[in-house]
Amino acid sequence: MNPSGFETSPPFPLAARSALQDTQLRANLRQATTTIRQKRDRLVAELPDFEELRTAAAGIKDDALSRLDELLGQLEASVSARGGHVHFAASAAEANEVVVGIVKAARAREVVKVKSMTTGECHLNDALAAAGIDVGETDLAELIVQLGADLPSHIVVPAIHRNRAEVRDIFLAKMGEHGRAAPADLSDDPADLAGAARAHLRERFLRAEVAISGANFAVAETGSLVVVESEGNGRMCLTLPRVLISVVGIDKVIPRFGDLGVFLQLLARSATGERMNPYTSIWSGVSPGDGPEEVHLVLLDNGRSSALADPTGRQALRCIRCAACLNVCPVYERVGGHAYGSVYPGPIGAVLTPQLHGVASDSVSGSLPFASTLCGACYEVCPVKIDIPRLLVHLRARSVERAKDKGPGLESVAMAAASAVLSSEKRFAAAERLVSWLSRPFGAKGAMGPLPWPFRSWTISRDAPVVPRQSFRGWWRSERGPSVTRGPQAKPVRRARPARESATSSPAATGTAPAATGTEGVLSAVRAALRSAPFSLTERRHSYRDNPELDMAMPPIDLLLERLSEYKATATMVGMQEVQAAIGTVLSRGKSTRVVVPAGFPEAWRPEASGVVVEIDGGDFSPAGLDGFDACLTGCAIAIAETGTIVLDGGESQGRRAVSLLPDHLVVVVRQDQVVATVPDAVARLTSSPTQTWISGPSATSDIELNRVEGVHGPRKLDVVIVVGRQSFSSGPSCSPEPKL
Repeated sequence: MNPSGFETSPPFPLAARSALQDTQLRANLRQATTTIRQKRDRLVAELPDFEELRTAAAGIKDDALSRLDELLGQLEASVSARGGHVHFAASAAEANEVVVGIVKAARAREVVKVKSMTTGECHLNDALAAAGIDVGETDLAELIVQLGADLPSHIVVPAIHRNRAEVRDIFLAKMGEHGRAAPADLSDDPADLAGAARAHLRERFLRAEVAISGANFAVAETGSLVVVESEGNGRMCLTLPRVLISVVGIDKVIPRFGDLGVFLQLLARSATGERMNPYTSIWSGVSPGDGPEEVHLVLLDNGRSSALADPTGRQALRCIRCAACLNVCPVYERVGGHAYGSVYPGPIGAVLTPQLHGVASDSVSGSLPFASTLCGACYEVCPVKIDIPRLLVHLRARSVERAKDKGPGLESVAMAAASAVLSSEKRFAAAERLVSWLSRPFGAKGAMGPLPWPFRSWTISRDAPVVPRQSFRGWWRSERGPSVTRGPQAKPVRRARPARESATSSPAATGTAPAATGTEGVLSAVRAALRSAPFSLTERRHSYRDNPELDMAMPPIDLLLERLSEYKATATMVGMQEVQAAIGTVLSRGKSTRVVVPAGFPEAWRPEASGVVVEIDGGDFSPAGLDGFDACLTGCAIAIAETGTIVLDGGESQGRRAVSLLPDHLVVVVRQDQVVATVPDAVARLTSSPTQTWISGPSATSDIELNRVEGVHGPRKLDVVIVVGRQSFSSGPSCSPEPKL
């Protein structure tokens, strides 16, 4: 397979036929999708208002799309106000040019990347390589794909088609060509494989000057970008390099920070069957002394405005890339992601790719709307209610119309011939006799096998029934006599052809270049799309309670303790006078002797155990220096009972993000008054925090045969000390007053 992209992929029917011969692939996919489905179903059932969340999420996305030009302007202003730089790119080529220019201006010859489907869509890695820039994928599955000169096959688990033995062979053969080699005695145990990836990539993280990411969401109100991930590689890329470039599709914009209270409840449950991914990073522009010194946001159109102009097709732009539709699709489960010939596989790829590239603009895009059984399972699980079956039928019609515009093909000729036969009783009867005579040699078998061309394509995977010697009409005449005289035959009703494609069709579909580039090119295309197909008030309507009532079976602190234990984090509940001793015990249990603490961490809580050295971070430790500590001791802003999540926002007792990222052991102190019940509760209190790190257990991956491995690139161990009772000093959340319990 061509490692540089899907350009040489055959149409879906040919690719699927080849994939169906791979029994190992089908076994891998069946196990993986079944496991994820079961986990998702269990956790979705926990939310009594899950359907309300789906409806609200669809409404929020439609509201954002209905005034996308306005929100893009607001997002640009918000990011710029916080010291970031915003670039608009009408096409993939323009986005690549912007990114390459920024990397060259930074005088960097190497970049590290967070997993990003948008950059895959643009073939950014190829553009960087052509400019002499080394690109390092840091997500474990993307690393496997890159080292194996392969292509991703799943939105969330890109290396789902590889088993552990294949991963081991790839690491042994290729890691040494790109940095630290894998150990010669490397086994195929998932923990060993993850450990090899950690050692290989740690060197790149510590020396990288430039990082590239995408984003799950871009908040217009605050200029915040959101990346949801599990392994900690995202945190490394978003925190350590001097320059950060985020390439984000314009469809990722949402209006308000409070909207995250809806999407963060839906995304992880739908994607990986978790209440919350281990890490969610939120940043707004530049935060002096904390993270990158230079932040760039590249907003990409690349066909999205064309989809926006289609009143039916534009609901595909709601997609939050959770891959729930892939995990329930019977077609995907049997053929895998490569058969779709696109960076976006599965049902969502079958409706998104043709719209971005242009319906029937090439053989792959023309075939994808037909890559489905229309069973409807994808719509039932979609967290933003994209009616994929309806879109597939809609795009099939457009694909047929496009094919007609190009002139008669074999299918249209066959349909014309069938019409001529079926419209005449005499011709139909003659055809019946001819086909019956031709099928007589197959009578003993009961069915006809593969027929010669041109019928072979249809009969290669279907059994055509043998035509009986006597037709129903012939039997009727022999049994009942001649038929009655018919009245005048009604003239067939001629149906109107659907309207031609909008003038805003994508450049790939029309063969024309955008009228303008940059900011004007993107915004003018968006405005033209909204003028040609304005949203109705019904589409824009949405509502969801900011603080839904959660039927908790236990108090929030008890629920927090239970959730933390499920993440394999260790939680200890102590009184105010026991904090220092509890921290000493935790550090001793973790065998951590060299500990870094933020400057604002309460002195009364700093451990004084024998053999433990505590050093204060005043912002002067380099990433390599922080990497040398055994443990980090920090406070927090919020703890969410429902999901077992600890949120750091850079407040007085927490310090900068790198401090809690690089040491192997993370110890967090949570006060009782910082515990909130639900995700919306937390979002409401964190709105004004420019940098946030949401932590749900140690860093983890399930990218190798879905075996969960803790401790990939972030801390391997997480200890939480929960303090109950009153205190006489403040070390709490910097974002809002303390709540009443």
